[in-house]
Amino acid sequence: MAERIANPAPRDARAPFAWLPDARLDPHPRRTWLVECAFDLALHALFRRVEIVPRDYALEPGTLVVSNHQRDADVPLITAALCGRQGLRLRWPLPFPASREDMFRPGFLGELLAHWPRPLPALLARVPLAWLFRVVRAQPMRRLREFSIGEALAACAAEPGAPHAPEAALNARGRREVWAALGALPGRIDALLGARELAALRRRPWGLRRLGRAARRALLPGLRADIEAQLARFAALLDAGRVVYFAAEGGISESGLLGRFREGMWRVSRLAASPPAVLPAALSFDPFGRGRTRALVHVGAPLRGLDLGDVRAFNASLRRAIVRLYAVTPSHLASRYLSVGPARFTSEALGAWMRRAAQAARDDGLSVDPLLAGGSHEALAARRLTWLARKRLVSRDGAGWVRRWPRESAPGWTTPAAMARYLDHALEALAAEAPRFAACLQP
Repeated sequence: MAERIANPAPRDARAPFAWLPDARLDPHPRRTWLVECAFDLALHALFRRVEIVPRDYALEPGTLVVSNHQRDADVPLITAALCGRQGLRLRWPLPFPASREDMFRPGFLGELLAHWPRPLPALLARVPLAWLFRVVRAQPMRRLREFSIGEALAACAAEPGAPHAPEAALNARGRREVWAALGALPGRIDALLGARELAALRRRPWGLRRLGRAARRALLPGLRADIEAQLARFAALLDAGRVVYFAAEGGISESGLLGRFREGMWRVSRLAASPPAVLPAALSFDPFGRGRTRALVHVGAPLRGLDLGDVRAFNASLRRAIVRLYAVTPSHLASRYLSVGPARFTSEALGAWMRRAAQAARDDGLSVDPLLAGGSHEALAARRLTWLARKRLVSRDGAGWVRRWPRESAPGWTTPAAMARYLDHALEALAAEAPRFAACLQP
């Protein structure tokens, strides 16, 4: 079970389905409860969850929840921590997460898994997912900057005022990429939407950057109107006392760095009838160890009275709050040591440095993994180095260790080497807010 501290919600005897706190407001409460519990059990099988919540935690009606975003599992992990399942009952309401708009479209699963061996993507494209996302209250949110090439092409094909010939609709970069894949430009843009050779290209982000000026001018008014309507929908949910969840960066961080915060949270807060309480949360992961990856979710205290007159001030306050909730784990510290530490070292040296770094993080008011709160840091370092040795990131050298991790590794979650780079990058946002901790990041 996940470790957590929280108070139980009062039972509403009038509710028609008592295992869901706001069942009376849900069109299909039993399905919503069932799917959320299934997600919760699946997460328990995949992760060792540590949920850090205030002792007086209560998810108040009309709250806007905001967190960082690192992996596909983040939204279910955040939701599980917010709802606090106790046996068969969810103690707090399920939030309405802002989700990628393309997830609700037919064929999304096939596009997402297009790199799988054929014919699996074609078969999976027939599996509808929109019903599942609606059951768990996900709401579509268009991300203009991440508008994929396929979405941009489809929008052009559907917009009467946009040029429908690829020669006119695409800019030089877009034409060059299509030509490289097809060896020619078809007469109409519709032909680009179903071409199998363009499947990988259509999934790429920044689709609007492949369009010419005339096509962008025709599409942007409609795109902006759709975004405004979606933001107004979230504001109406807050006004109705529902809980809304936004990932502050608007999508998954591919590098591990905490990206630029989007304006969505600020705009929704301004559209609401009264400024909502903003509940910051942060997720971090500790993958370098035996068994399931440890996932840490730290929920903070609600922020009130944020500056709605200045988006930069609003986002700066949110960023500080989320950074201070992001738990520093042994995997973060081991990754930093591999990145900038000595090529040869002992487990005692790594353990002593981990102790100093964890203390500096606490002194600066950062969140620290409970594993780093006590016990022998040298023994903890030795266990993690044994795991890293099995993954060939270090090797034994007599009584010590030698770094084998390739420093040119790109960040990601696919291999231990990529994870080390990702986790090393993740410390940069903390260092910017915590000078004593930053000084310790050079072993």
